[in-house]
Amino acid sequence: MSTKEDYKSVLFSGCAIEYKNVSLCDLRHFLPQFRGRLNGVYQVHSDNKKNLYSKLFYDINEAVDKFIELRGKVR
Repeated sequence: MSTKEDYKSVLFSGCAIEYKNVSLCDLRHFLPQFRGRLNGVYQVHSDNKKNLYSKLFYDINEAVDKFIELRGKVR
């Protein structure tokens, strides 16, 4: 089981995290309009039919918490 610190480490290295149909990424690494920002812009997205969700977060802890919450709802 991964910890919050593990997830944050993956994001800081420039990678996205995906679990089934739930994803978490720092948009600074994927979209030109967010490059150059000093602070992260984290997107949590789920296209699970029962738990549709997509939101931007500016706090990595809030984004990771939401990702873990949504991940727990996916079967």
